[in-house]
Amino acid sequence: MSNIMGFLVLFFGVALAVLAIGVVVYIIVVMIKKKEDKKFSFKISPKALLQIYLYAISFLTLGIAVIGLSTTIRATLSYPFGIQFSYTLQRANDLTEAQKFDTTVKPETFQECYQGEVQTLNGTDFCVDTSQRKTDLINGITLFVSMSILFAIHQYAISKIEKKKILGWLHKFYTFAGLILYSIVSIIAIPTSIYQLTNYLLFEPDTSIYSTPQAPAMAIAVTVIALPLWIYFLKKTMNLKEDKE
Repeated sequence: MSNIMGFLVLFFGVALAVLAIGVVVYIIVVMIKKKEDKKFSFKISPKALLQIYLYAISFLTLGIAVIGLSTTIRATLSYPFGIQFSYTLQRANDLTEAQKFDTTVKPETFQECYQGEVQTLNGTDFCVDTSQRKTDLINGITLFVSMSILFAIHQYAISKIEKKKILGWLHKFYTFAGLILYSIVSIIAIPTSIYQLTNYLLFEPDTSIYSTPQAPAMAIAVTVIALPLWIYFLKKTMNLKEDKE
């Protein structure tokens, strides 16, 4: 659950930064327009507020759904490819090494793993917590399904409003914000996933290691989801540009 919270904090941080930049740009545009046209007045109607709400919640629920699906994919990949593919494992404590640093350590009170159970991989004992992937699977599915339902509901409401009248700038800002967010995520995730996967495949087991290679499953999952969204918002943005021209 802590991993999901970390991704949520990161997502909201990036999302808020994108929204803040968008708001500043919009305010500047409004001020320039107001300066050029003295008759121009800036008013937000209740219908406009509703549209802003629908687009904002759609933007957030889509992002959280991506996090939930990424977590689900990571947990799922641990079953066919091994838990070390999805989670970095720490080496189990060794009694002999522990007694070198602390002679008071006794075998009956010594713990090889503070969390999980000992499993031998490539001749080395590691601490494996199988409950972690089950927890991630449950949390990931819960986030993905719930946020997908909310996203679909708000998108349906937006489609109904579009038949009447919709704020053009709001739709453009939503599309451009999605392009910026998922392009940044993809640019980070693609090289990260390639590096981690290559490092994982070329890793040579050694009894002196203290952990398995950094698990590539999460980076791969984020890449698989974010890249299509990047392409989708890129095409939407290009269509907006063509409409304008």
